[in-house]
Amino acid sequence: MKKKVKEVVDKFYKFFEMNVFDPNNEKHKMIVQRRINMMMGSPLLIQWLKESTWFNKDEKLTHEVIKYLINCATAFLNEKEFIEKIDFNSKDWIEGLDVRVSSVSKKN
Repeated sequence: MKKKVKEVVDKFYKFFEMNVFDPNNEKHKMIVQRRINMMMGSPLLIQWLKESTWFNKDEKLTHEVIKYLINCATAFLNEKEFIEKIDFNSKDWIEGLDVRVSSVSKKN
Protein backbone atom coordinates (compact mmCIF):
# COMPACT_ATOMS: atom_id res chain seq x y z
CA MET A 1 0.00 0.00 0.00
CA LYS A 2 2.79 2.45 0.91
CA LYS A 3 4.45 1.81 -2.46
CA LYS A 4 1.21 2.67 -4.30
CA VAL A 5 0.80 5.84 -2.22
CA LYS A 6 4.38 6.86 -3.02
CA GLU A 7 3.78 6.32 -6.76
CA VAL A 8 0.65 8.46 -6.67
CA VAL A 9 2.48 11.13 -4.64
CA ASP A 10 5.21 11.24 -7.30
CA LYS A 11 2.62 11.51 -10.09
CA PHE A 12 0.76 14.19 -8.21
CA TYR A 13 3.92 16.28 -7.75
CA LYS A 14 4.30 16.47 -11.53
CA PHE A 15 0.90 18.15 -11.91
CA PHE A 16 0.73 20.17 -8.72
CA GLU A 17 2.81 23.20 -7.89
CA MET A 18 3.12 23.88 -4.19
CA ASN A 19 3.73 27.31 -2.75
CA VAL A 20 5.91 26.05 0.06
CA PHE A 21 7.10 22.55 -0.75
CA ASP A 22 9.48 21.98 -3.63
CA PRO A 23 8.38 18.85 -5.52
CA ASN A 24 11.94 18.25 -6.71
CA ASN A 25 13.43 18.43 -3.22
CA GLU A 26 13.94 14.94 -1.79
CA LYS A 27 13.85 16.28 1.77
CA HIS A 28 10.43 17.80 1.13
CA LYS A 29 9.18 14.57 -0.44
CA MET A 30 10.30 12.70 2.67
CA ILE A 31 8.41 15.15 4.91
CA VAL A 32 5.23 14.74 2.86
CA GLN A 33 5.57 10.94 2.80
CA ARG A 34 6.14 10.82 6.58
CA ARG A 35 3.03 12.95 7.14
CA ILE A 36 0.97 10.75 4.83
CA ASN A 37 2.16 7.72 6.78
CA MET A 38 1.11 9.45 10.02
CA MET A 39 -2.36 10.10 8.62
CA MET A 40 -2.61 6.55 7.22
CA GLY A 41 -1.86 5.27 10.73
CA SER A 42 -4.65 7.33 12.29
CA PRO A 43 -7.24 5.08 13.98
CA LEU A 44 -10.04 7.12 12.38
CA LEU A 45 -8.62 6.71 8.89
CA ILE A 46 -7.91 3.03 9.43
CA GLN A 47 -11.55 2.51 10.44
CA TRP A 48 -12.75 4.66 7.52
CA LEU A 49 -10.69 2.59 5.08
CA LYS A 50 -12.06 -0.67 6.52
CA GLU A 51 -15.60 0.60 5.96
CA SER A 52 -14.82 1.84 2.43
CA THR A 53 -15.07 -1.38 0.46
CA TRP A 54 -14.23 0.46 -2.79
CA PHE A 55 -10.85 1.73 -1.53
CA ASN A 56 -8.02 0.31 -3.62
CA LYS A 57 -10.61 -1.13 -6.04
CA ASP A 58 -11.91 2.08 -7.63
CA GLU A 59 -8.97 4.02 -9.03
CA LYS A 60 -10.64 7.47 -9.16
CA LEU A 61 -11.92 7.32 -5.61
CA THR A 62 -8.66 5.88 -4.28
CA HIS A 63 -6.70 8.68 -5.99
CA GLU A 64 -9.06 11.23 -4.47
CA VAL A 65 -8.31 9.90 -0.98
CA ILE A 66 -4.58 10.08 -1.68
CA LYS A 67 -4.91 13.62 -3.07
CA TYR A 68 -6.77 14.62 0.11
CA LEU A 69 -3.89 13.25 2.19
CA ILE A 70 -1.35 15.06 0.00
CA ASN A 71 -3.26 18.33 0.34
CA CYS A 72 -3.27 17.95 4.12
CA ALA A 73 0.40 16.96 4.20
CA THR A 74 1.46 19.97 2.12
CA ALA A 75 -0.80 22.58 3.74
CA PHE A 76 1.93 23.68 6.17
CA LEU A 77 5.70 23.43 5.86
CA ASN A 78 6.21 23.89 9.58
CA GLU A 79 5.78 20.57 11.41
CA LYS A 80 4.28 22.13 14.54
CA GLU A 81 1.72 24.02 12.46
CA PHE A 82 0.85 20.83 10.56
CA ILE A 83 0.24 18.91 13.80
CA GLU A 84 -1.81 21.75 15.32
CA LYS A 85 -3.97 22.59 12.31
CA ILE A 86 -4.42 19.24 10.54
CA ASP A 87 -6.06 17.17 13.25
CA PHE A 88 -6.21 13.82 11.48
CA ASN A 89 -7.67 12.25 14.59
CA SER A 90 -10.78 14.43 14.49
CA LYS A 91 -14.25 13.77 13.12
CA ASP A 92 -14.10 17.06 11.19
CA TRP A 93 -11.03 15.86 9.29
CA ILE A 94 -12.58 12.52 8.36
CA GLU A 95 -15.83 14.27 7.40
CA GLY A 96 -13.78 16.49 5.08
CA LEU A 97 -12.52 13.32 3.42
CA ASP A 98 -16.10 12.01 3.14
CA VAL A 99 -17.23 15.23 1.47
CA ARG A 100 -14.34 15.15 -0.99
CA VAL A 101 -14.92 11.52 -1.96
CA SER A 102 -18.69 11.93 -2.19
CA SER A 103 -18.29 14.85 -4.58
CA VAL A 104 -16.19 12.63 -6.88
CA SER A 105 -18.50 9.64 -6.60
CA LYS A 106 -21.46 11.82 -7.65
CA LYS A 107 -19.61 12.67 -10.86
CA ASN A 108 -19.09 8.98 -11.72
